[in-house]
Amino acid sequence: MAIPFIVPSRVFRSRTEAKNYIRDEILRAYDIRQAIPTDSVHHQLLLEVLELHADAVDKIGPGIVHFYVEETWRLPGREAVGRDQRALMVVRSDGKAVDWSYHHVIDSPTPAANVKSALAFALETSRLERRDADFASGPVTCAITGQVIPQKHQADTRHLDPTWHELTTGFVGTIGGWGAVETHSGKGGAFVGRDVEDVALRDAWLRYYAANGKPVYVKNELAERD
Repeated sequence: MAIPFIVPSRVFRSRTEAKNYIRDEILRAYDIRQAIPTDSVHHQLLLEVLELHADAVDKIGPGIVHFYVEETWRLPGREAVGRDQRALMVVRSDGKAVDWSYHHVIDSPTPAANVKSALAFALETSRLERRDADFASGPVTCAITGQVIPQKHQADTRHLDPTWHELTTGFVGTIGGWGAVETHSGKGGAFVGRDVEDVALRDAWLRYYAANGKPVYVKNELAERD
């Protein structure tokens, strides 16, 4: 059974779907060394994925300026790879450019990444209900551009202030850290997603999010295609 990959702004039905999306819509879509716009859904997705990296603290450093795509063979120690291969780079606020692997994040999630995925999954039903209600009463505008988003499938949920990282780390800080949250992915049965094991803890997260989360909508790439 396919294992989904879940971040706050998007749910991929499988890890393969997530990797293919990043490869086709980002790695192959942007010119070499072209800065990926910070107000784009692609920047948000990469930020959410990078925050799940096992070495996220070192990769992010003092903060992120932007992402870009580089030819892999230009990276130190990677000179022998094929000239058609590309890598993701993050430019930090200290001026350093660092490469990182989205495959590593998606295929080998850390315990903290599993917890973040479970916390996102716990919100999925309420997220869809909120989106349906908001678009039924419309109009809904993009929090970044101010443009009207015509249809609900053209909108992605985003957390700007507080960010998703701030929300999740704030919550686990109240219960003893990442290790205090046990997650499961179906317990052997048919299940799509990763959820919080303890129902009381799951409910505590939903209350925390209701009190602190401030989700907004941004236009996704489907709005440009429709």
